[in-house]
Amino acid sequence: MKPYNAKPLPPRDPDMCPEGNHYWSYHSLDALLTCKQPVTESQDEDLFIAIHQICELAFHQMILDLERALDGLAAADRAEAVYFLKRVNKLWRTVNATMPVLGGLRAFAEFRTSIGPTSGFQSFQFRRLEIMSGVPRYWQGGTANAEGAVHVAESEFDKRYGAQVTDWLERYRHHGLAHYCRQLIDGAGAEDVTVALARLRQDEATAALFAEFAAYDRHQLQFHRAHLQLATRQLQMVGVETGTGGTSFRDYLQKYDKTVAPLFPGLSAGTDEAEA
Repeated sequence: MKPYNAKPLPPRDPDMCPEGNHYWSYHSLDALLTCKQPVTESQDEDLFIAIHQICELAFHQMILDLERALDGLAAADRAEAVYFLKRVNKLWRTVNATMPVLGGLRAFAEFRTSIGPTSGFQSFQFRRLEIMSGVPRYWQGGTANAEGAVHVAESEFDKRYGAQVTDWLERYRHHGLAHYCRQLIDGAGAEDVTVALARLRQDEATAALFAEFAAYDRHQLQFHRAHLQLATRQLQMVGVETGTGGTSFRDYLQKYDKTVAPLFPGLSAGTDEAEA
């Protein structure tokens, strides 16, 4: 990787005095710590909120860095794309290590009914990440009952974010990870994907890029499978067969694995070495 010539940048606000910055103010700790607002007195609910907020903060940074990686791919700057994809993949690992903390939650029943239709189904940041990856809108109608009516968790999500989702699907149709991966493979001039990948991997920068693609695919699938395991365990504890979003959660949470994965067909998962 070529050296990056980093130079000091001025504050966005020209009137800001750097000497007035302190850890608590720079990181907005007062505002951050007031974001967790349990609705019951359960001693498990604060953890439930904290874990989801940690993941949402990670998703937010992943969106920023994935956009930068996609811009690098659009400019054919593979080293730049690899730099930011590495960061995204490390955050995927953080999310995948964080969510299982909820596996030991003993008192989900104490607050489950009080949080209403709140559901991971409604994470618009996770949906944006999927769309940026090249994932189709597989979740649409995922909460529909036998009569075809969707649960309020989905209808309210569509009401709030439906227009944004439509915009994202159009924006990333030719500017997503899957698009650029296909573009590279198709441009290798080989009918067989294996032969195309072998040719492309002769270039060090391209080989590093494919390693990050594979890692991303692996981490995203791991998150889906871990979510299913977590939901199964938590809902068994409260003796129900539907998620808080009204889904037949097993069918819905298995849908990505069954209908979408792998995100990059023909691309070997490789090893974790590129994620160090």
